[in-house]
Amino acid sequence: MEAPGAAREVAPRGLRLRTLVVALIVVVASVRLSVHQNMVQSAGGGVDYALAVLLVLVLLEPVIGRLFGLGRRSYLYIYVATLVGVGVYDGVSRFLPVYTAAQYLAAPDNNYARIAETYPSWFIPKDTELMRQFYEGATGPVNMMPWVKTIGVWTVFFAVLWGTLLCICVLLRRHWVEDERLAFPLVQVPLYITGFAQVSRQPARSIWRQPLMWAGFMVAAIHFASIMAHGANPSLPTLGPGYNLGQFFTEHPLNALSSYFLFVHNPQLVGLAYFAPQDVCFSMFFFFFLIKAMMLFYRVAGLQEPSGFPFFWEMAAGAFVGIAIYYAWSGRGYFRKLWRSIIAGPGAEGAAGRDPNAPISYRVAAIGAVTGFLFLCAWYIAAGMSWWIPPIFFGLVVLFATIFTRGRAEAGIGSLASFPFWQASRQIKSFLGTERLTPDGDYTNLSMLASLIFLHFGLFPETMTYQIEGLKISEDARLSPRGMTGLMSVALVLGMLAMMWFAVNAFYEWGGNTLSRGITEGGYHVRITVTELAAVDTVIEGTHSPPDRARNAFTIGALLFTLLIVVIRVNRLRFPLHPLGLVMTLPYGYAYWGPFFAAWLVKWGILKFGGIRMYHALIPFFIGMIVGQIFSLSIVWQVVALFMPEQWRTLADPLSYF
Repeated sequence: MEAPGAAREVAPRGLRLRTLVVALIVVVASVRLSVHQNMVQSAGGGVDYALAVLLVLVLLEPVIGRLFGLGRRSYLYIYVATLVGVGVYDGVSRFLPVYTAAQYLAAPDNNYARIAETYPSWFIPKDTELMRQFYEGATGPVNMMPWVKTIGVWTVFFAVLWGTLLCICVLLRRHWVEDERLAFPLVQVPLYITGFAQVSRQPARSIWRQPLMWAGFMVAAIHFASIMAHGANPSLPTLGPGYNLGQFFTEHPLNALSSYFLFVHNPQLVGLAYFAPQDVCFSMFFFFFLIKAMMLFYRVAGLQEPSGFPFFWEMAAGAFVGIAIYYAWSGRGYFRKLWRSIIAGPGAEGAAGRDPNAPISYRVAAIGAVTGFLFLCAWYIAAGMSWWIPPIFFGLVVLFATIFTRGRAEAGIGSLASFPFWQASRQIKSFLGTERLTPDGDYTNLSMLASLIFLHFGLFPETMTYQIEGLKISEDARLSPRGMTGLMSVALVLGMLAMMWFAVNAFYEWGGNTLSRGITEGGYHVRITVTELAAVDTVIEGTHSPPDRARNAFTIGALLFTLLIVVIRVNRLRFPLHPLGLVMTLPYGYAYWGPFFAAWLVKWGILKFGGIRMYHALIPFFIGMIVGQIFSLSIVWQVVALFMPEQWRTLADPLSYF
């Protein structure tokens, strides 16, 4: 067995063929399980397949080591491969309805058939009977050959997008890891589990022999056990997923505070926030209450609340752009060296040297990023969009993904959902209006923007964070960066092919109308697709949407407010607010403010009365809370759900607030 403590004294461990084979088998099995649990059973929420796999591997290490000859560095390779391979689920599950629903739901009283006509033949099979079976289920053998081309074509698209984001990760890795020294809270968990955490943080004994770890583990395990027991017998007490503080604000004007005012009980988020900077933790709950104060002000002042108020997603888009400007300005020195290295080579004067922990050179990464971006734009220009729209759309997609990845590396946000939903598309329509997007009565731009919901409403671009986390793990655990990148790339392609195939088969076996908690009109992903189709249908009927001044004002206001915080922070070093707190709070602040407030308060007390030594000494407890939640939700809950009725899954949903 490997000696984790010697991680930094040995040469980087390359990727062995045995590890590669096991990793890919685990990826396919996990993909198959995720499709069944999420689509068919609707019981996959909260599952962290990668960490669950890592826990099983470590717990069964004596057996696995003897049978397969694998060590803990191999487990980390398998962990990252599973993270990437299963990470494609959200993109695929949201993709499949977008080019099929218009064909199936076309009727005389709508214009969905006209929308479907704008989709190129190489996008999706165009067969009425095939689409009917896709949504209603097939009673006999299904001809899958039309789908082979579709699966292959779109796997290329997803792979190019993923590769483009990977190239950007390579360009930014050294700046984030070595210059800014981001904490990477999500990386600390697998490193602690396998014993490869930083020497200054790693306990002298194995994390599994730390009483504090088991104490934190039991806190999380008992909490979720009580939720599961309550689901089976509602008379049993439980804290539940969260406490609704909004129930106390029912009278005018305080009822402005009632919506989404929850104190969420999430041990994993508390554990991750323990590794985040204190100013980020403080800012997470401060800005949540600042937004609540704004909502209360509108109600007290008697101001008319425009439709969509308080525009969380629009403000998030403005804040993301604002902090992107700050990051570009603060890193200008690094970017000058990076540009010099790309143009003149790493040996040139004033150029950034070659990054030994990167899988490819800066020049190759820059060429890959630019080429990939142009490919994505050309894909939709070939599909009929005006030439200038795809660069704006994909520019926003890449910007949001990059800022989210940077924010998660610093703050440790556990969910991929903390980005501006819809906004890569809606910002274009909000600022320009729909009439400018329909030249000569051509609705292709609108139909394509609607179909891109799998990117602007889906989480696939945000899986960029798995790439940087994989590279960080390879550095800290002394794994080969090229081996890790190669494994991630193969896992992405295999995971995409497997996910597409299993998901399409699930649609034909069960019917798309019943999957993902659908009854007769489709589940969640079908419903949001129909929402986009209905918006395009309204425009075709002649009702255009002008530029939305209210939404635009909140977007610009959030951008300027973010820059104001930046200016104050730059000039006052002890300013307690961090703009990242605003950026991460706007999308899902109601789910984060409670755990981050708890972590901030606990860390404040620890650092004030016990100092940095006590902070490091208590790390096992918070790792235990994270591991306890992963074990409870990703393993125990899923096994119990196999034998419980649908009503139990609803009552015992531990993440219902999402």
